[in-house]
Amino acid sequence: MYRRRHFGTAAALALALIPSDGAAQSALRPARASFALAGEVPAPAALKTAYHVRLTSTWPQEAAGDCRNGGEETLHGTLTRNTDGTYSGSFTRNTRLLFCGAHGSEGAAAERCALTLRGEGRVTVNGVVMEDETSPSGRSVRVEWTPVSGHSAVVTGACPAAFKDALRGMYLTTRHGAEFPLTTAGEGPRTKRLENYAWVVELD
Repeated sequence: MYRRRHFGTAAALALALIPSDGAAQSALRPARASFALAGEVPAPAALKTAYHVRLTSTWPQEAAGDCRNGGEETLHGTLTRNTDGTYSGSFTRNTRLLFCGAHGSEGAAAERCALTLRGEGRVTVNGVVMEDETSPSGRSVRVEWTPVSGHSAVVTGACPAAFKDALRGMYLTTRHGAEFPLTTAGEGPRTKRLENYAWVVELD
């Protein structure tokens, strides 16, 4: 397993896992509509039956000599409400991930290298509606996305093959997540930078 301080930004960007931020979670709780019985009206009438969503990364960009850690990623697609009040959809993901630095296992001599990962393909997105007193609609959605079969990733650079394979495998299998407030039916487009996640969301 690679050391986190060696893997650094590349690991953080590749994983992009949901943070365990108590303050961020305190205002969120599952909306009762998300657990409605089959046949019941599953979601608040004020919410849309479908949302067009675009997520754009705001990853930190860190200079490291003549190269840098960082990159960018976008996801876009449509979240459609299901009969149980949850939302789901298939999104397109495009990624350019940059790594520059040292890597190695614990106790091994660090080896410095640079690489670029370019990925594209589809991800399955699932969202649970949450009560959120900070959202204008009173609701937010907690989404998670997972790459599906056929998603591609190409890693180039001077890093050893095993290191590149490990990053590629992590990119193609890791589940990611974010939370953002939902707009109400009839409301126009909205753009919001997510304070607790490295993303900007555009919602329509």
